[in-house]
Amino acid sequence: MKVTVKSLSEKLYEKRDCRDMLEILIDGKSSFTVFDGEPEDATLARDFNDCWSIPGLMRVAFDAGKNGEDFEVENVNVDEF
Repeated sequence: MKVTVKSLSEKLYEKRDCRDMLEILIDGKSSFTVFDGEPEDATLARDFNDCWSIPGLMRVAFDAGKNGEDFEVENVNVDEF
C-alpha cells in the first residue's frame, strides 16, 4: 500500500492567504481531503467532513498490515490542487 500525503507548497500556501489543505491518496486514489476555508465553514459538517472516514482508513491500513502488504508513506508539497 502506498500512501501519499499532499499539502500545499509554501508559495501556494502564501498565495491562498495562509490557508492550507491536506489530501491523502491510497495507491493513487484520493481517500481523504481537508482544507482551511472560511472560519464559519471549519466544521466537521463542511471543510472537515472527511474526518468521519478516518476509522475506515485505519481499517484499510490495519488490513494491509495483517495481509503482509508493504506500507509506504510519501509526503508531497504541491503548487496547485
